[in-house]
Amino acid sequence: MAEGPPGLVSTPLHSYFNHAAYKDYVVPPFTPPEHYDQVAAMDAREDDILICTYSKSGTTWLQNMVYHLVGCPGGAVTQLDKQVPWLQAIPDAAMATNMPSPRVFKTHDLYSWLPDQWRSKKLIYCYRNPKDWVVSYYNHINSLNKFYWCDIVDKGDFHAYFTEIARKGDVTEFGLWEDHVVEWLAHAGDPNILFLTYEDLTEDTGRELCRIAEFLGVELSGELRDKVLQESKFETMQGNNAVNYSWLVDTKTKPFVRKGKVGGWKGLLSEDQEEELDEAVRKVVEAGGRIRCTLE
Repeated sequence: MAEGPPGLVSTPLHSYFNHAAYKDYVVPPFTPPEHYDQVAAMDAREDDILICTYSKSGTTWLQNMVYHLVGCPGGAVTQLDKQVPWLQAIPDAAMATNMPSPRVFKTHDLYSWLPDQWRSKKLIYCYRNPKDWVVSYYNHINSLNKFYWCDIVDKGDFHAYFTEIARKGDVTEFGLWEDHVVEWLAHAGDPNILFLTYEDLTEDTGRELCRIAEFLGVELSGELRDKVLQESKFETMQGNNAVNYSWLVDTKTKPFVRKGKVGGWKGLLSEDQEEELDEAVRKVVEAGGRIRCTLE
């Protein structure tokens, strides 16, 4: 396997890459099952906000955007995953207890995994077309391969990755893309959940920011709007070492915050791969989802 730290090795469900397991699903090595027990026992506050996504679907973008929108309650961003932590990756519940309100968290959980006290909070679910997702997830593993130890990605074999990892629900993290999105879409009528798409955010970030502000009850002045939009530009985030995960990756050779574009999959997927993902799209559309694989 690719070289990595022995302390993180955990391969309970397969040997393709380093991972943990929860409810017989593959989850990242950063979220061991005992952390899920911690979240279940944790008290939620009335004004808590959860940014919920399948992996590589605008999570970091929304963490940064929402945190600035609600006034940076924990102070200026010094390391984004501390100001807006991954709920299931918090090492100690005291960290969450000490966060000032409103607390903003991220999660990649399926809806059914969320404990009851979190389901009633303000939830923002963002999903992305699977063709761009499958490319972004490949690059994600590559940038963090010192933790994942994934030979297939280390060798640069995208097509083996597609077949053996991305499109196997018992291998990829959090199950198949379409199953995750469909489960969340079953709650599209819940008044405490705002559904966004990565493509809409890319097409008109200001418009979607207004929707988020209205959902959260934040008065969006022109000054605040301009500030949040500036902080949310991909060029700004790429150059901001407090946001771009410089503490985990080499931002020059394997950036965590990449292009933020729609349609980057073109020329990378085979015809068979496109057809397989078209079928996944069909399932999501039938469940009420809106999927755009390009903005053309």
